[in-house]
Amino acid sequence: MNRTFQTITFLPVIHGRMEFAAVVRQSLLAAAPDIVAVELPATWREPVLQAVNRLPFLSLILDEQGPEPRFLPVEPTEPLVEGLRTARELGIPVELIDLDVERYPLYREPAPDSHAVSRLGYERYLDAYYANAARPESAADAQREVMMAHALQRLAGQGRRVACVLGAAHLPGVMERLAAPQPRPLARAKARPLRLCNWAQKSSREFMTEPPFVAAAYERWRSAPAGSPLPDRESLSEGLLAEAARHHADAFAEKLAPSQRRTIGVFAKKYALVEGMLVPDLFQLVVAARGVVDDEFGFELWDLGSDYPWQDGSGLLPTLDLQESFAWLDGRRLTLRRRLRRQRPRLRDFAHKKRLKEQFGGKWKSQWSGRYICSHQPEDLIVEDFGRYLKHKAHGQLASERTRVEPFQASLKEGVDVRETLRHWHEGTLYVRDVRPVNGRFGSVVVIFDDDRPPGRDGAARAEDRGAAQPRAEPAAERYPWRVTWLGEHEQESDMALYATPAGADVIGPGISRCEYGGFLLSYPPRRMLDVWSDPAFDPARSKAERLLLAGLDYSVESQVLYVAARPPRPWFRDWAERLGRKLVYLPAGQLSPGTLKKIRTFHVLDGQHVREYAEQYIRLK
Repeated sequence: MNRTFQTITFLPVIHGRMEFAAVVRQSLLAAAPDIVAVELPATWREPVLQAVNRLPFLSLILDEQGPEPRFLPVEPTEPLVEGLRTARELGIPVELIDLDVERYPLYREPAPDSHAVSRLGYERYLDAYYANAARPESAADAQREVMMAHALQRLAGQGRRVACVLGAAHLPGVMERLAAPQPRPLARAKARPLRLCNWAQKSSREFMTEPPFVAAAYERWRSAPAGSPLPDRESLSEGLLAEAARHHADAFAEKLAPSQRRTIGVFAKKYALVEGMLVPDLFQLVVAARGVVDDEFGFELWDLGSDYPWQDGSGLLPTLDLQESFAWLDGRRLTLRRRLRRQRPRLRDFAHKKRLKEQFGGKWKSQWSGRYICSHQPEDLIVEDFGRYLKHKAHGQLASERTRVEPFQASLKEGVDVRETLRHWHEGTLYVRDVRPVNGRFGSVVVIFDDDRPPGRDGAARAEDRGAAQPRAEPAAERYPWRVTWLGEHEQESDMALYATPAGADVIGPGISRCEYGGFLLSYPPRRMLDVWSDPAFDPARSKAERLLLAGLDYSVESQVLYVAARPPRPWFRDWAERLGRKLVYLPAGQLSPGTLKKIRTFHVLDGQHVREYAEQYIRLK
């Protein structure tokens, strides 16, 4: 479609998209017109220009006079705003040429993903758009197009070169009306009493048209040297994912595996395609990250991606805090009957569950004493459930090993084995399953995440119950120097011996330390276990993992002991188990979900029983 009419050059855009804002800026810089006309009502002129002057701070223009409150968000990635902003920088006069409509219907115009502009180019994108786009049919749209055509005829009639920035859907209608003189529609001509407000930081995280990390990248591009390439959405998403992975590794000492990053990318990409997008937005990235890794990584990604750096804290303007159906302004609640236009879903889970932060760095850690430490009880339940799950899984493995498939003779036994029968269908023989019972139960469960082998022998620490323990220093080469024995607080808890990262090293709240298991032993019934780490009976062990296994064999009151690790124990342990009348069952850690192991591996230690009263405010349940 021809986008010029006499001295008027049209720049049709998709509202709120970074690529079209960049096209407007580059076009005006390449060929400066005499005047810039934008698709905004003239009755909003003064607050709009004031808001443009505030950029990169975000503004909201509020109209409280009509039957419904109305908002106009002013963001750096809106092409109309960019037209006014660039014109101001170039010293070009501007005109606002749209009609002031009281009740304009709120709908989203269907359009291809604007990322295609970076790949196809602006002209080819518009050609594809106009080949398939439908014309607006409402009476309000027709009146607006008449108003814009009337204003453009007036401006062009003065012999000035006009650059008109308007929504792509209105270009065909405006150009048709330019062929004949247009009257000015009857509409409000006097300026409205509007309020210019600052966006609250929380609202900017949730309601910006573009994801804040994209808007921030665009704002930095505007200040870059001329000729710098526009930020690419795919590269921005990859960079955000990499930065979130670094933050997550610093916080939890867990590196994101290359396979996890690939899975996040594939999942988010397919999710975007399902919703008609070429590149995933922040919502789809966070959903993928939460599903592939965990909620903590999803929060890191959301926290970084929804952070808009430029926030006005001067207090010169009233700050508007938007909610879904109302707003807070100057401490008063304002009911909204129309929502701010948004093109992406809202990340409710993360927006309303923010982490509590310390007043200044190091305050919580300096207050840690470690004298009367105890566990976080919801995590105790998770570990006990995990132990029962492992026993059940190992029992199933033993049952599978004792299952035989044989030809039918006199009894169906445990039933027909369909797979084996079909495999030998040509023989005309029926095969049945013979499941031999598994005798015995598991008395101890040993789970090894990392077989930490420091130089020298293991030291010792003693604790009387799960509500008290004493740490012991270890050589710096060890990753898991903290070793302790905890006794169950009641009959539903196992006794537990563990080695982990030191309590008090990573303090995430007042009296709350995050730790990571290297390995642990669960033994039931409770309140029988002496200190595993100082007991000389277990000194033949060559590592902390072997000491836990020896203790598990010794303290088990049942005939079977389960050992879960990446590598099987030395053959010596099987001989030792037979001497004790025990059976050692090995379950490879590779048979368990990496996500499950990761969630179990992290636990929290509390600096006293009183911390349990508020610990859930700082600890997210797994």
